[in-house]
Amino acid sequence: MKKLKRLFVGIGILGLLSGCGKNIPAIDPALLQAKSSVLVVTGEELPEQVKNALQTTLINWRDKKQTAFEWMDNTTALTEEQLTKIKTRSYDYILVAGHNLVQNTLPAAASVPERKWVMLDDQLARQSPVVSGSNIMVKLVPEDRFRQEWSEWVELQLENGRTIEWVTTSAYPIPSEWAPSEEAEYITLADAEGWYTQFQSQMHSHGPAWIAVFAPLEPAQLQRLKTTQVPVINMASTGIELQWGGIFASIEDMMAKKAWTPGIQPYSDAEAKINKNL
Repeated sequence: MKKLKRLFVGIGILGLLSGCGKNIPAIDPALLQAKSSVLVVTGEELPEQVKNALQTTLINWRDKKQTAFEWMDNTTALTEEQLTKIKTRSYDYILVAGHNLVQNTLPAAASVPERKWVMLDDQLARQSPVVSGSNIMVKLVPEDRFRQEWSEWVELQLENGRTIEWVTTSAYPIPSEWAPSEEAEYITLADAEGWYTQFQSQMHSHGPAWIAVFAPLEPAQLQRLKTTQVPVINMASTGIELQWGGIFASIEDMMAKKAWTPGIQPYSDAEAKINKNL
């Protein structure tokens, strides 16, 4: 009898521990039909501390809100097997976290319109993705917010008469309020043939106080700019730091109110912080 009791206790402990890992057991079909349910999809690049915070949040939702959940971790792109599961299980929301995973999953999300997809991009979106379908929401930091963050610095330089020599590419035009068309000679396109020769000529002519890099450049291109002895401001290295507490709170509120706003949705100040290199 004592051996049987110890066996039952051991089984109970193992059951509790299994509920705390990211390999979550399948949702009971009856529970899935009766309560709100969430499928979480994450990739390898998502930091471990974020996954731990996400796990804590999901368990909290389960315990306090009776929100059932499943988790597909270390995912690069959805497989046919995973897509079949998504189509056959009535998840209320599918949360996809991580820039590369979001990009890879968008086409699949459009092919499963009966599920609501919440895409959480963790990189600055200099060029916003195309979102098709009223079942997809993409949360990101858009180009507009990037420009707002740098406007104060640019305006301060211009007000104090400090010349800025701009380096960008044809895909990333300089905002007209920063460099009007009549000042086009202060802009160099690094994807044009012979760009560096033109840049050097303009540098000698203008004697700028700053070199401002607006578009993402190759490391070798950046290194050439840094040999000019003129301070380089690499705006393209601007990053974001997602505030996961704020993100989880907004998702929880959305689920509680059964609200849904598809398309591209900018993160609020409580959800994302801009990191600039000055």
